[in-house]
Amino acid sequence: MRIWKATAVLMTALALGACGSTGGNLFGQPQQAAQPAPQTPPGVGSPVHTALFGQPVPAGPQTLTADACPRIEVRDGSAVWRQGGEGPTELRYQGTITDLARECRIDGQTMTIRVGVEGRVLVGPKGDAGRVTLPIRVAVTRGLSTPVWTRLYQVPIEIPSGSPSVSFTQVEDQVSFPLPEAAELATYIVFVGFDNQAQQPERQRRGRAAQR
Repeated sequence: MRIWKATAVLMTALALGACGSTGGNLFGQPQQAAQPAPQTPPGVGSPVHTALFGQPVPAGPQTLTADACPRIEVRDGSAVWRQGGEGPTELRYQGTITDLARECRIDGQTMTIRVGVEGRVLVGPKGDAGRVTLPIRVAVTRGLSTPVWTRLYQVPIEIPSGSPSVSFTQVEDQVSFPLPEAAELATYIVFVGFDNQAQQPERQRRGRAAQR
């Protein structure tokens, strides 16, 4: 039986200079800090959830409770990706994660989570038009650091000529793992962030990326 319950969580871009990473070897080292994004109310039907997944499906008697869908967060130190030399005048591009959303379903003994990411790429003084590839990692952990599932996505973003920045959305629907007991599932966390140590793609991107 396929059961859907949609919930959404809005995350602000974290200042990397002030945050210590708890990601272990799941994520790379922090880059320079970015300005925090304005907050909007979280929850099903919020702007970020509607933008990523469309209108919410009405809840039914067999839908998942909110607690059954693991919470989603930006991993500390992974909200910003930077390309270019040191200093603001040497910056080529800076990517920032601004919003997150997720939906969960259960198929037999497997939980699958659909993860949505919104962000923006800023073009710096040394940047120009062309394609930028963002290394976005999605990881599911038990507690803060025990890996359950992880995957690196290389997300291509096209920068138009003369554009100072471009926003993007990315949706991934292949995050799945064996369904644990309810008490254990309550400790699961979905972490999203830029993998600043990533060099080569681990796999082909399977979600969809949209720019505006």
